[in-house]
Amino acid sequence: MSTATKSAIFLVISFAVTWAIVAGGWAAGLHENLQIGVYVLALSMFGPSIAAVICAFAFEKGRRSAALGLRFKPNWWWLLAWLVPVLLSAGAVALTIALSQHNYADPGAGLIAATQAFSPEAADQLRNMPYLTVIVLVQSLVLGALVNTVILTFSEELGWRGYLYDLWRGAGFWRYSLATGAIWGVWHAPMIYLFGHNYPDDRLLGVGLFTVFCILLSPIMTLIRDRGKSVWAAGIFHGTFNALGGLTVLMVGGAPFPWNGIVGIGGFAAVALGLLVVVLLQPHKTAPTEALSPA
Repeated sequence: MSTATKSAIFLVISFAVTWAIVAGGWAAGLHENLQIGVYVLALSMFGPSIAAVICAFAFEKGRRSAALGLRFKPNWWWLLAWLVPVLLSAGAVALTIALSQHNYADPGAGLIAATQAFSPEAADQLRNMPYLTVIVLVQSLVLGALVNTVILTFSEELGWRGYLYDLWRGAGFWRYSLATGAIWGVWHAPMIYLFGHNYPDDRLLGVGLFTVFCILLSPIMTLIRDRGKSVWAAGIFHGTFNALGGLTVLMVGGAPFPWNGIVGIGGFAAVALGLLVVVLLQPHKTAPTEALSPA
């Protein structure tokens, strides 16, 4: 079977599963309850992994693990997969403060303020919690990153930088990265438009902005996945990045669009600088270089 056919089948399943879950949750009115809506979006993330597993078992006999990128042999790039999102998030906060009128805010106090909006009782409990700021930072940098890594490796990344990487890497580093970034961004469209993901008050604009954001971020993730030689490296990056996303908003005082943390202007600027580093590190590469042997 041709790569084009495999790609089409993978993408159709990925989009169909994810969009059906999101549309179904919206039709059921679950978007009106933020606490429940989060679970709908979390479930919808498994569309790419379901598609990847189906396609790997159907089309990749004898190399299924390799096709999915499930090689577990850590190298130093796995550590960078955690560190780079930390640097991007710190850059997003610093640039937001430098470019806007928003100031640094204690993330513990920010969490209390955000919690107050939907649960005053929980907010009171947080106020009485010692070392709340330290707990928030550790939870995001360590526990949140670890949990998200496992979830995102076996949901989104098993598809985008697992199976699709295996299919498209021969097209070259930049073609694969930019195409995947565009598809990845569009895949988020119903989450943003129907559930307000990342851009609750600017949903239609948010669909376009987040697609651009994914295109900018994709080469950074491809480099991590390529040099880390495993979908796990991409999962570590994505898991840490997502774990820190909310923290970047708290640290700028819950600033609204267009200064909303990592997906606001400061975040775009930080990711653009990260992309420049990738351009410098990847000047002559035409294709990712992972070996083709099974994991």
